[in-house]
Amino acid sequence: MIDILDLIIRETLVAGVPGLTSARIGFQPPDDDWRQRVGASTGVWVNCALVDLREDRHMRMNIRRRITSDAGIVERREPARIRCHYLITAWNAAKDSAQMPATEQEHTVLGAVLALLLDADPLVASAILTPEQLAKLPSTLREAELPVEVVPPEGFSKLAEFWGTVGRATSWRPAVYLIVTMPVPEPDRRLDGVVHTVLTSYDAYEGGSTRASDGHGEQLADVGGLVLDATGGPAVPAVPVADADVVLVDPAGREVARVRSGDDGRFVLVGLRPGAYQARVTAAGLPPPAPGAVQVPGSPDALIELRFT
Repeated sequence: MIDILDLIIRETLVAGVPGLTSARIGFQPPDDDWRQRVGASTGVWVNCALVDLREDRHMRMNIRRRITSDAGIVERREPARIRCHYLITAWNAAKDSAQMPATEQEHTVLGAVLALLLDADPLVASAILTPEQLAKLPSTLREAELPVEVVPPEGFSKLAEFWGTVGRATSWRPAVYLIVTMPVPEPDRRLDGVVHTVLTSYDAYEGGSTRASDGHGEQLADVGGLVLDATGGPAVPAVPVADADVVLVDPAGREVARVRSGDDGRFVLVGLRPGAYQARVTAAGLPPPAPGAVQVPGSPDALIELRFT
């Protein structure tokens, strides 16, 4: 994930800092190797050293969602939010001379970086990267807003320690302290045989809102099932139906939930109130079966099957 953030920062700087090219932006520590690399080239380079990582606990959400994906029914947790700390410095390959004050050139570039980043909150990959670059990113990161904090008043607390550990030949220089918060999603966890799960109980309280209760209030459930094609008759094994449209309706015929089955025919209907429902299913090229009865909450061990016959 950090390499994705590096790419977003690189492309932001290239697009917004005049004369800066991708080849003159580095993410290695600004040590003696870095100085040799700059000294063997031309122009002003920008170093973006990642110096710290911290979770933003204020943004932590312990939420799990059950969804239907191409992998079937999966459980997805809200991602952790990680604050990535960078020190950004400018380095001129030229030496000071009457014609080219090298330090002034560095300050010009560093000032342009600072102005750009101050105006760049939040960073959004879809507004920065090319379609080809976006295609390689996880879908959760393509439109995610990445909050940016630039040169915070408290500064980087270990700045002296940082410059003291990057090589004897490396002198202290000004740095733009950048903090970008990015989501780090966990892998989806495949769920098998899940029929329903009580998510939360709620009690109404004064003011008309709700609060978590001790289990005596309203219960909401997730109901999972399987769509099968059994049109081949009893002698032919039923096969899962992908991309079937499953609609749940209440006794009055009102739609309360809708979902499509995954590649393995599985589906999950989320956040249902207790009661009796009917499930209707349709799929291209198959005759629609009669609606199936669904009771919420039902038996934890029973799998709801919707069959085309």
